[in-house]
Amino acid sequence: MSSRELLRLSCYKIMFLLGIIDMCAIAVNSITTGLLLIEGAVFCSHPTLIFVTGSIGLGAWCTACMICFILVINRLFDILNSSLVKTYFSGYRTCILLIFPFFYGFYFIFFTPPLVFTSQYQAWFFDPFIFENQSSLYQNPLHTANNIIIVVVTCLLYGYLCIALNNKFRDNYFNKSNRSHKSIFIQSTIICMANLIASIIYVVMQFFPVPDWVIIAGHMGWQLGHGCPAIIYITMNRTIRTSVLRLLGFKKNPKISVQLFATQGYYISNTPFSAHVEHNEIENY
Repeated sequence: MSSRELLRLSCYKIMFLLGIIDMCAIAVNSITTGLLLIEGAVFCSHPTLIFVTGSIGLGAWCTACMICFILVINRLFDILNSSLVKTYFSGYRTCILLIFPFFYGFYFIFFTPPLVFTSQYQAWFFDPFIFENQSSLYQNPLHTANNIIIVVVTCLLYGYLCIALNNKFRDNYFNKSNRSHKSIFIQSTIICMANLIASIIYVVMQFFPVPDWVIIAGHMGWQLGHGCPAIIYITMNRTIRTSVLRLLGFKKNPKISVQLFATQGYYISNTPFSAHVEHNEIENY
């Protein structure tokens, strides 16, 4: 996705940054978590390490949530009124917009309570479980607000995106377009469900006692929220999959002819997703 050809497109700029943030989060919720779990560590075992990595993990999650929100807005603009994409996302404007998620994430890292790992529950909590009945001292209401507002609203917007796509191309007789819409719906559903499960469970388990399997499911949802997009893009996005195969040397770089089919003022390309051509630029959903 770091190729110059793909990075010309605003949606791929957003997805590329999201991929970097996802890798930072996976380093915390998967690699660091695994090492601490093998050791059976709690906060007192490695207070500095757990404090720092917990802050990074929290910041990465909140940054990714905001980037996902910007991405779905970008896609909705392209569906509803493509001129809005040029107004707000063309050229350097996308980079300027992506500065905001960084400030958003940095605020969580430096100015809110961090997540703290405990092997007792095999997950991360705001309460370090040092003192009994003191969990209220470590609550992070901004994290709760992020999970309830940003994540839920993003999922609702993804649902609206699927509806808008279906309405726009409902009478379209091109099979590739229909397959594209199904692919988009499946991708959106998988990503949103992982994020939604993680966001809800991680809020609930901070305030209420829940079974161990629920805690593990919430943590797996957090891992999937950052890890499954890469798998989904490679398996279901032919543009990205082809680029990855070429990068790994499994596929040559033939001359590609993009076939465009005009229908009712819109264009469908031979890319795996419906593409709308505006100002000599192809934007893939």
